Amino acid sequence: MNASSPTETLTLEIDPSLLEHVRERLQQRHRDTPPEELVAALVTSILDNSGYPLSATRTEDGQIRLRYHLRSFSEPIL
Repeated sequence: MNASSPTETLTLEIDPSLLEHVRERLQQRHRDTPPEELVAALVTSILDNSGYPLSATRTEDGQIRLRYHLRSFSEPIL
């Protein structure tokens, strides 16, 4: 991240029941993917493909970066 860009941190709490459900489904499919990684990918995809002026990307350290990204079809946030 650009050192001159100020950032704020927002923590997202994931209910253990969701992680357990994802973990069970991954085991059924014999996938060796951490459930947290799959949930982060899902959240990123939902936010990045919403009608809101947001872009969501995952960083190398597994964080989700949200940015304002105005698109012609964007819905106002407020």
